[in-house]
Amino acid sequence: MTFREAVEATPSVRNHYRAGLQALPTHDAARIQCAVTRRLTGSINLDAALRQQQPNANRWDFGIGYLRMTAERAIWVEVHPASSTSIVTMLAKLRWLRAWLATEAQELGKLTQGDFHWISSDATIAITPNSRQAKQLAVVGLRGPARRLALP
Repeated sequence: MTFREAVEATPSVRNHYRAGLQALPTHDAARIQCAVTRRLTGSINLDAALRQQQPNANRWDFGIGYLRMTAERAIWVEVHPASSTSIVTMLAKLRWLRAWLATEAQELGKLTQGDFHWISSDATIAITPNSRQAKQLAVVGLRGPARRLALP
């Protein structure tokens, strides 16, 4: 199944698929770098799509379809300030995303291979790579924080 088909098979976000990175605001799309842009098969602004349905949830920001070799994958990106005080929020957002994929978006869940990325919304990243917080993120499979996401 393609990323587009998986989005369209998910009732709560069915109409929110966009080609390439068009679902992302321009300033956030600029944080995603891809050597071969035709591998970017689509995107969804999950936060905007579910804002009315789940106004108090710790919603994740974006899903991106990406073609790796011959298989399409879903990559999940959260743009958020990168401070140690944001760790609790980021862990809650990741728990929410995993639960949503398991219960409401199973087809997107099947395309997800652990690609969860935290991109800093600020110029400063206050979490160092060997810090306790970085290790906490690594344990749950959250990559980052980073200034950009570079896809091959």
